Amino acid sequence: MKVQPCRVVAAVFVLGVLPWVAAGQQPTPTPAASPQEEAEDEADEKDQDFDEKEPVSQTDKQKQEAIKKKACPVVDVKFKADTDKTRHPLPDPKEGHALVYVIRSSRMGSKVQTKLGVDGAWVGVNRARNYFTLDLPPGEHYFCSKAENTSVMELSVEAGRTYYVEQKIKMGFLKARNKLEPITEAQGKEKLAKAHPSTWEAKK
Repeated sequence: MKVQPCRVVAAVFVLGVLPWVAAGQQPTPTPAASPQEEAEDEADEKDQDFDEKEPVSQTDKQKQEAIKKKACPVVDVKFKADTDKTRHPLPDPKEGHALVYVIRSSRMGSKVQTKLGVDGAWVGVNRARNYFTLDLPPGEHYFCSKAENTSVMELSVEAGRTYYVEQKIKMGFLKARNKLEPITEAQGKEKLAKAHPSTWEAKK
């Protein structure tokens, strides 16, 4: 049976509201955004725009699938994620390693997690305006970012250098969709200035 979109929306609304009604409570209204936040959201929407089309050629599709197998962990893990606004660490590369900043600069989909796997292991998670860092040995590495969809990329790194990778965000059907993209040092530093470090722990 084909489910109509309007029925899905209605079901989501009912499921979200009924628990509050049964408890004799009113859902907490979302605070109105300030003019500055509205301007930032509009800028975010333009900055986070990306094309989700699949690779055109069969070779590109096969390459993406090969990267996904190397990048994405086989076992999924659920995380409890938060934001640490008490500090803003900006480390340098460790000796013999490359440093990678993984940044999610947009406020869109603020509570939706974008988990990151590297070389088949989960290494961190971001929410809105979060970042974290990775120390990687020199060589080729494979990245897998997961939200409503999965985005993958490969990145070759050199010891002593710093790299910036962005988890770009736009709204999907039920949650945020994402795309991994390498960005320049100038772009990375600009986006880091607006972000706070992410903290997380695996749920039991």
